[in-house]
Amino acid sequence: MLEAISSPRAPSPMPDESVIGHLRDASLLQPGLNKSRATADMADQINPPLVYQPYDNDIPIDKIYGKETPTPDLYKSNLLDLANDWCTKFNNGQINDLFVPHASWKDHLSLSWDYHQYHGFDKIKHALKSQQSSFNLKNLTVNTKADMRFENSISVQTIHPATESNPIPIEWLQVVVNWENNFGFGIGCIRFVAVNNTLKALSVFTGLENIRGNEEKIGKRRPEGVNHGQHKGRTSWLENRQEDFKWGDSKNPTVLIVGGGQGGLNTAARLKMMGIDCLIVEKNPKIGDNWRNRYKFLVLHDPVWYDHLAYLNFPPNWPIFTPKDKLGDWFDHYAQSMELSYWTNKTVCGCEFNNGVWKVKMVDNDSAEVTYLNPKHLIMATGHSGEPNIPHFKNEHLFKGKIVHSSQHNTGKMFQGENAIVLGCCNSGHDIAQDFYEQGAKPIIVQRSSTCVINSEIGLRVTTEGLFEEDGPPTEIADLYLNSFPMKLLNLVQQQQYRKICHLEKDLQESLTKAGFKLDAGYGGTGLFGKYFRRGGGYYIDVGCSKLLADGKINIKQGVSIDHFTENGVVFTDGTEVNNLAIVVLATGYSNMRDTARRIFGDQVADKLNPVWGLDEEGEFKTMWRDSGHPNFYYMGGNLAVSRYYSKKLALRIVAQERGFLKQDNN
Repeated sequence: MLEAISSPRAPSPMPDESVIGHLRDASLLQPGLNKSRATADMADQINPPLVYQPYDNDIPIDKIYGKETPTPDLYKSNLLDLANDWCTKFNNGQINDLFVPHASWKDHLSLSWDYHQYHGFDKIKHALKSQQSSFNLKNLTVNTKADMRFENSISVQTIHPATESNPIPIEWLQVVVNWENNFGFGIGCIRFVAVNNTLKALSVFTGLENIRGNEEKIGKRRPEGVNHGQHKGRTSWLENRQEDFKWGDSKNPTVLIVGGGQGGLNTAARLKMMGIDCLIVEKNPKIGDNWRNRYKFLVLHDPVWYDHLAYLNFPPNWPIFTPKDKLGDWFDHYAQSMELSYWTNKTVCGCEFNNGVWKVKMVDNDSAEVTYLNPKHLIMATGHSGEPNIPHFKNEHLFKGKIVHSSQHNTGKMFQGENAIVLGCCNSGHDIAQDFYEQGAKPIIVQRSSTCVINSEIGLRVTTEGLFEEDGPPTEIADLYLNSFPMKLLNLVQQQQYRKICHLEKDLQESLTKAGFKLDAGYGGTGLFGKYFRRGGGYYIDVGCSKLLADGKINIKQGVSIDHFTENGVVFTDGTEVNNLAIVVLATGYSNMRDTARRIFGDQVADKLNPVWGLDEEGEFKTMWRDSGHPNFYYMGGNLAVSRYYSKKLALRIVAQERGFLKQDNN
């Protein structure tokens, strides 16, 4: 997703033109009601302010090279030898000259059992020294087979090529590495800059992949599938599979996952591959119903290559954008193909935690039969959003029409010819407004603040090309590249991504602004994904509704909200009103996951839990997939790609607990 702003190349005498290179001196005066513009210094902030116009310059040289002297001709040398030499010095402890002073090291479970980003060489040096007696990261070697698009899997990523007016290119050398520590082994990604005729690390990422003794049972470690020879009382595969669903009495799963969506399925698959017993409990009658039950015409806004589940990619004929019912069927197929253990049509309705063990109560939705299980670990995988955020308005009880949250809305088919209001302007709000229009209703969309909008064809291509595309790297390597950026470097990259999108989608943005729709450029100009990381919403990936807004086929009320209801309509906060109104859909988002945890697990658990999502002071996600505030309780959520990646890290943390490597207070 992030390599899309760069032009990967083999070393050559002159840098190739990059996609961002086309933007030098480009006019990017995005029209908008607020003129605040992103700056380069905002990239140094983990949580920069919301701005309404993009950063419209190249990445400043000092943000990449610092005070060092760039020597890009070094890339004409043997790059494998240069990378090997760096790794050798690192392995020998000679680290003082291996990093630029402003370098960052991002670590996922390699230097500690948590997620951290160390910004600046002094912090990196301290972190490496602190872990020597415990984790002891060692034996870094170049992985020459990770990404076969490039010789030795090494590429020069050019962000801004050299020009006559800017003779110093903004670029780095991207290298995949393997490593090991006292607990297991993993993979990493180093981005080097060529300065003073040597390679120095601008960013380093290390991520644990396997714990020794619990390596994933995949590839060369896959199961035989049958025990050849003579075995009295042999049981068949089907009989063994049926036993996977039998829990209770003295048989308890090590891990209980509440929720059978992408988070629960990915995590269950990871745990199974690492040899940890796991059970999914899903409240719906079938796996996949959490998607089937959404509004009728929902289609994933992310492309197929971004949305694979762990271990099992979509087949090659899968559509680029997946309809929700098709995805639901795939989830059901995935649970069976991966031989996951799951119970459906059961609702978890309380739990207790004592001496390191949970007592979880669940009720069958049909028979009302109560079951108790005693897992060691509890994972809440009900989605990274919490409870539906349902605002209430004066006199809403007088309204004779229908008021419904977007999570409960299916289709606008029965409202043909009638007025409909959609309150909220993110993905769901736009999709529902478009459905109302296509079904013959007369929708009005209410935008209370601002929205970051990119087009599904142009904007998504910019953010995914080079990684998640037909000829991209293996999914696991694309995930590595995507998740290896420390936040301060990621901010710079995302500023350039959104800058390019604004240039390519200028007509779309101008038409929306002319129609009265208010756009923003995300936090610090980092665009859509910057908003997703920090807020989990506030954006729309356009699949058709933007043109309806621009053409006036869907009316816009901007900068207002509903003040109160009447019997047959609403009055807005600016005094205007809509009468003869049939329905109001509240596309107003969701609360924090902790609210759902309180409803499901009770106050005793929820009172200890921390808020979820957003970024901490280092740039890592808050609480999700890490210590939740309550021992042996984990949050799991995020879109399909996020769930795919972090499910492995969460599973590794649980393995570490089970092996006694990671200690937690059991009170």
